[in-house]
Amino acid sequence: MRPVLTLLTATILLVPVVAPRAAAQTPRQRTLHVTALTASGDPATALTPADVIVREDGVAREVVKVTPSATPVDIVLLIDNSVAATRALQDMRLGLEAFVTTFAGPHTISLVTVADRPTVIVPPTTSKAQLLRGVQRLFVQPGAGAYLVEGILEQSTAIGRRKPERSAILAVTSFGVEFSDRGYQFALDALAESGASLYVVELQDTSDAGALNQGSRDRNVVIDRGVSDTGGARDLLIANMSLRDALQKMGRLITTQYEVVYGRPETLLPPRKVDVDSARPALKIRGNLLQSNRERR
Repeated sequence: MRPVLTLLTATILLVPVVAPRAAAQTPRQRTLHVTALTASGDPATALTPADVIVREDGVAREVVKVTPSATPVDIVLLIDNSVAATRALQDMRLGLEAFVTTFAGPHTISLVTVADRPTVIVPPTTSKAQLLRGVQRLFVQPGAGAYLVEGILEQSTAIGRRKPERSAILAVTSFGVEFSDRGYQFALDALAESGASLYVVELQDTSDAGALNQGSRDRNVVIDRGVSDTGGARDLLIANMSLRDALQKMGRLITTQYEVVYGRPETLLPPRKVDVDSARPALKIRGNLLQSNRERR
């Protein structure tokens, strides 16, 4: 009997040693929302796990699954109605009417202007009729400058409170003087917390470009880094009449995304940096890395 008891005891003592090692190698999964662009700049109609490369701290992770994102997008239309955008007003109305008609319902859209101060014209809704009425009420604010940085900051905070699964801020802005007195980092931090992607259409044909001030420099940094780091897009328009087509293209980019599920090993410390790239030269993949690299994972 004594040898048998000794053998059983040894077997039991081995179990705690083996189990933790197996658990430490069990991968867990994370999901990224990405946009895939063809060589022409249009959304890709198909994407497979073999097309996507995800790296954490430079180490490639296994891409488990790629599927089209089916959840609606919470879209904020942030419109520059300052005096600098006077010549673009009619084209903005026509472009926004077409955008609302195409994308409102199931997608939620809100309409916000930035002249004088950020002002909510239409709160988040799927109602085309309500949004179209709001677009018809768009007018240039006489003598007013733009507060685009403040608008991005405030609407990012509002999106963070709503906590949608997918969200985007689409800004239509002129090159007029920027009057926001909050630094660019405040807006970028708010974008990171919200999880929203930033898309910007810049109007070159403006009434008064104005002198470059610190607010304008902050706006340029927010646009440059906000677009690139959140996986968004920007478009510089020479002619205001092309605004309708530009907004339609932005809408397709915003609403045509993919969910990329990848595995990572259990570690005590989360990765410092996440990157997403394309395995095909003719395909460009963008992800919201501003959020992925700042949130606690």
